[in-house]
Amino acid sequence: MSQTVPTYPYATGKAEKPIVDALVAKYGANALTWPIVLSQTATGATQAYLYERNATSQINAQGDVRPQSTSGLLEYFLDYTSMPRLITPAASFLQPFVASQFSSSCEYILQQQIHSTVDLDYVWHSGNGFKGFELTTFWVEFTTEAEAKRVVSMMNRRPSWRGPNGAHAMHKIADAAADLNVDYYLVCANTVGRVGSSLNTNSNVLLLPMTHASINALSNGQVPANAAFCTFQQFLAWL
Repeated sequence: MSQTVPTYPYATGKAEKPIVDALVAKYGANALTWPIVLSQTATGATQAYLYERNATSQINAQGDVRPQSTSGLLEYFLDYTSMPRLITPAASFLQPFVASQFSSSCEYILQQQIHSTVDLDYVWHSGNGFKGFELTTFWVEFTTEAEAKRVVSMMNRRPSWRGPNGAHAMHKIADAAADLNVDYYLVCANTVGRVGSSLNTNSNVLLLPMTHASINALSNGQVPANAAFCTFQQFLAWL
């Protein structure tokens, strides 16, 4: 999704502590990464992958195991916690990103029009390859599989899907996952209430491969046939 300001030390966009804790416990902190896809606003072309570390998100570290771009795009590690701030490998075009007035790349992105970003919520190395998912939440409880599919089928009513470019960000994420050779999914989960983002760990989850075909189906109000329904605890075991 478009970058948001992380609020939890291992967050990949917002506080999703039960998931991050499970991943770190199972695979180790260095196996879990938060890739940011940097694009040129004018052309939409992906320019590079950023792996950022800042005061509120320490999920990325310099020694992490990261997926490699199959198209040859470069990756850069940005450390906002070091003094002076670190860009590895050095890149002059990224120098404005780490200027002293910015505490994250998100802050820089929001005040200019040259670049845009989306991020892959969770990516980790499972020992056999890279796996990941995009998390989206709903306050209407998934009491049954049928109810979960009914609610998720209305995802296309969200403002981010109804703009002039449709689900452009989702397609951009799917392209990045394919380029990075990440087995990527869309995970739909419940929040505790209508207001707030705390996950309801006693509810259920609907998950499906995040492909262009799946995104197109959801854009048309259809849930793909390969969507899987499970409890939240079963989802954690699937990670």
